[in-house]
Amino acid sequence: MLNMQELDQARQRWQLGHHLFFAYVQSLILICDKLQKQVDAGDLSAARAAIEEATYLMWGVSVTFKLTGGFSQAAYDGYVRPNMFEASEGFSGLWAQDHDFLVKKTMRQLKPLFANPPDELALAVQNFRQAFAIMYDSHKFVCDKFEGGEPSLLMGAEAQKTAAEMIDTFKRNRLLVLGVPMPE
Repeated sequence: MLNMQELDQARQRWQLGHHLFFAYVQSLILICDKLQKQVDAGDLSAARAAIEEATYLMWGVSVTFKLTGGFSQAAYDGYVRPNMFEASEGFSGLWAQDHDFLVKKTMRQLKPLFANPPDELALAVQNFRQAFAIMYDSHKFVCDKFEGGEPSLLMGAEAQKTAAEMIDTFKRNRLLVLGVPMPE
């Protein structure tokens, strides 16, 4: 049986992790905007520094995902998941307008840069892609840990894919935006 202290710690981790994630998202929007302006101005040295800042944030997101899920399956099943569902049926970070803006506008605006970076930015872009991919793997780790072969709350019981498979789909699609060719 779980005690209230363990349940409360799990809730705090889950909430703090989501709060941190949204701070990362907002930071990435600002850094990517700065990056675009630097590229447009031809300041590739500053652009490289901005890509490196974004890469550090991606590593931070990866760690945050793992810390956020650092509690027992019993605490998730008995307390965290029911409270997410109670807060909103289909609870998902995808609903956040900031996240939507980052994915649908900011990243797509930078697609030409990531698809064909100048030589001066190639290594920084490659490092960002690597951190980005590992960030998705960290998210998948949490999904696998708690949901296993089940769909996420967002997808519901009628889903064709598990939560982890959906994360893989998002990862593949976003890496394509970042200019990473994917095998068929």
